[in-house]
Amino acid sequence: MKRLLVGLLTIIGLAIGAALLSPISPLPGGALTGEVADEPVNDWSFAADESFGYLETQVPEPRTITVTCIVSDGQLYVGCSSCSGRYWSQRLIAEPKVRYRVLGKIYNVTATRVEDADEIDRAWRARAAKNVTANPDQIADDFWFFRLVSR
Repeated sequence: MKRLLVGLLTIIGLAIGAALLSPISPLPGGALTGEVADEPVNDWSFAADESFGYLETQVPEPRTITVTCIVSDGQLYVGCSSCSGRYWSQRLIAEPKVRYRVLGKIYNVTATRVEDADEIDRAWRARAAKNVTANPDQIADDFWFFRLVSR
């Protein structure tokens, strides 16, 4: 019985450790690990069918969160609702040089908050096409998009 309890506690401890080291929404993880892409990406269409990616902010230390992968016209976006109050969105504004992992590769990117209404509309419609609960004709209040561009 004692061995069973020790084994169970070990498994629970390993699971908690894994959760803290990798991003499991809504919990952030540490730095991304894996293969880093050598070449910049000009067209992100290859990732359009992916549901999620992983965004690593750098300031004050590397932290990774799971985000929806949104591609519109070859451009890559991440977004968030109630974004003005989100810790990670403020980190992107403070230091826009971040890393993004999708399809097993890590890309060095720069995040820029999208302010153009037409671009926001295109990104929202691409998001709504993936998320059947989102109304494609009405952008949620306090929803922000960030365009990720290879560097």
